[in-house]
Amino acid sequence: MSEPVPVLFIAGTGRSGSTVMASVLGSISGAVSVGEVRQVWRRGWEEDWTCGCGETFHECRFWHEVLETGFPDGLDVEALLASERELLRLRNSPRALRLSRRPELISNRHLHYLETLDRLYRAIRDVSGARVVVDSSKTPSYAALLSTLPGVDLRLLHLIRDPRAAAHSWLSPKASPDRPGSSTMDRLGVLKSTLLWIWWNRRAEVLAAAHPETPRLLVRYEAFMDAPEQLLDDVIQHLAPELRGEGSPLTGRTALLVQSHTVSGNPDRMRQGAVQLVSDERWQHGLAPRHQTIVTTLAGATMRRHGFPGRGHGHAS
Repeated sequence: MSEPVPVLFIAGTGRSGSTVMASVLGSISGAVSVGEVRQVWRRGWEEDWTCGCGETFHECRFWHEVLETGFPDGLDVEALLASERELLRLRNSPRALRLSRRPELISNRHLHYLETLDRLYRAIRDVSGARVVVDSSKTPSYAALLSTLPGVDLRLLHLIRDPRAAAHSWLSPKASPDRPGSSTMDRLGVLKSTLLWIWWNRRAEVLAAAHPETPRLLVRYEAFMDAPEQLLDDVIQHLAPELRGEGSPLTGRTALLVQSHTVSGNPDRMRQGAVQLVSDERWQHGLAPRHQTIVTTLAGATMRRHGFPGRGHGHAS
């Protein structure tokens, strides 16, 4: 059996900067960013979203080769989707953590799902030739399941962003041309996005505590945008030593992004070439005072623990 696949997993919540982080990491020679791999069966296989390369999932030669390499005898995607729905439901996230600590409790009908993921990551590594696979799935319960796979060498990059910025992003409409028929990205109200921010970041912390043997690094989105070269070096040193000595895609705040084969995520994953890394701070003047108050009231304890100030620059909170 070949060596386990190093998977650098970006954990956290949506609208926290995972797309730009994954794009930068995937632009390092020896790494490949494949987007939100947990969505490969639904958004990729079933709904045929556009890949980061610009082709649809079923037209993309990279994913075609991955599936041919990993599953020459075909796939039972309906069974995979059924297991995924049950294992990754929000209310079942504590169960996923328990299973990661006691994988012998995983039922036979879900073992097929996990064995398929194991083969999938190996195929991604073999087809891409990469030494590190970057997965921006974010969901800690999915990361917990990956920790049970013998073919995956999991590393956790916990990316966290000011919840007021995340809430503002969730509220703001954004075109999503990568979806069939085109549409806009999903939107959430401030209350729901803040509760999810608290829940998923806490689950990421619980996962890391339950698996102290798994390399883990906590990075604030704002810190990465302030000093991208330094933070990228920290990520490589702690989580992807296989990439040491490779040329950096960063020159100051300019990132030279390569074409990706990201199966799902923010449509910014389709950007290529020179991109300026600028922190999005529009929330400071664009998020209503009452919304800032909701966020800081609910998430204040977690915000303080991670060094986020209690007041924005635009509105009092």
